[in-house]
Amino acid sequence: MHFLFAIAKNRWAALLIGLALIPLGLVNATSTDEVTCGSQVIEQGDICETTRRGSTTERSYDEQKKSDVTGGYVLAGVGGVLVLVGATQFVLRARRRSEAAATTIAAPTTTA
Repeated sequence: MHFLFAIAKNRWAALLIGLALIPLGLVNATSTDEVTCGSQVIEQGDICETTRRGSTTERSYDEQKKSDVTGGYVLAGVGGVLVLVGATQFVLRARRRSEAAATTIAAPTTTA
């Protein structure tokens, strides 16, 4: 999670990584060719067993397929948020620059 906050601070990184994650997530979510368990392809009747932090989870083929689809949509959603963050940072920076330029132009000069 800390990694995402680090990316979000850099507007270019947020924008580019977000633009890459959206199609990657959508392809993962809509791909019906193969269901994976980790990096291995599983078939109907197989059980996917994963262990994280000492807890083991077993999923059937259909449950794992649903998990793969959900994961793809989550990935695309994170990409969308990063694109919004990056674009917002560009807009805010442009506004700050134009406001700074306007105050510089409008500032009265005094001569003594």
